[in-house]
Order: sequence, then structure tokens, then C-alpha cells
Amino acid sequence: MREHLRPGGRFAAALADALGIARLEDDGRNYGVLGKPFEPDRWLVDGDTVTVGRLTFNVRHCPGHTPGHVVFHHPESKLAIVGDVIFQGSIGRTDFPRGNHQDLLDAITQRLWPMGGDTAFIPGHGQMSTFAHERATNPFVADRVLAAG
Repeated sequence: MREHLRPGGRFAAALADALGIARLEDDGRNYGVLGKPFEPDRWLVDGDTVTVGRLTFNVRHCPGHTPGHVVFHHPESKLAIVGDVIFQGSIGRTDFPRGNHQDLLDAITQRLWPMGGDTAFIPGHGQMSTFAHERATNPFVADRVLAAG
């Protein structure tokens, strides 16, 4: 499905995150942030595209940090916006309700690595990196670490 972002349009990750959206007010209060539950105009699913301005991003479902987390990939720019799935030198937390460590590892290795080592990514926090750099050095998902089991 192809979608154009319009002013005021609200997207949400996969439907699996509906529980998280319903808890925004309570969870926000715990962190001193105003959170307000909402009903998105559309739930994003793996394989969708989202157009922002003149750029069209592929949507990839990457659960683990949260069950409905999605990543936005722009192959022409070799760029991925990954949120809290992976960071330079680390990976996302999985201790949230319905987070899952193995799902996160699988999402990184099966959904992100195939985007190519020269793909740069913007994480939810910290510095940008590339998938090749993380495959070589990340203490959680480097090829040598995963091969050692």
C-alpha cells in the first residue's frame, strides 16, 4: 500500500503496538511527559510505503523493542531511520511490555542487514552508523558475536 503523508495525518506502527498507544497517558506520566492516546488514520505494515515530500520510504516491521516497531528505508539514499532497534555500539531495550530480545535480534539480522552494509542509519538516540560498521563491531549483533552463539 502506498500512502502520502498529509498535514494532520497520524500513522502508527504495526497494529501490535495498539496496547502501547492505549497506555500513552499512564506511561507518559511515569516519565513526566504528556501522553495522549489516539487512533491512527492508518496502521503501517511490513511492505507499505510512505511518501514524505518527494521521498518514498519502504516500511519494514522490526519487532523486539516493541511488538509493532517499524523502520523506514530509503534505498536510493542508502538510508534507514531505525528508531530504537539498533544504535551505534548497542541495540534497543527489550524490557518493555511485550518486548522480546530474540525478536529484536531476528529483526536486525533478517530485516536490516539485507538493506546492505553501506546503508547508513539514524537511530532514536546517539550517532549515526552503518550496518557494515555494526556487523563488524557491535557487541550484541556483530557477525562474530552471533556466530559464537
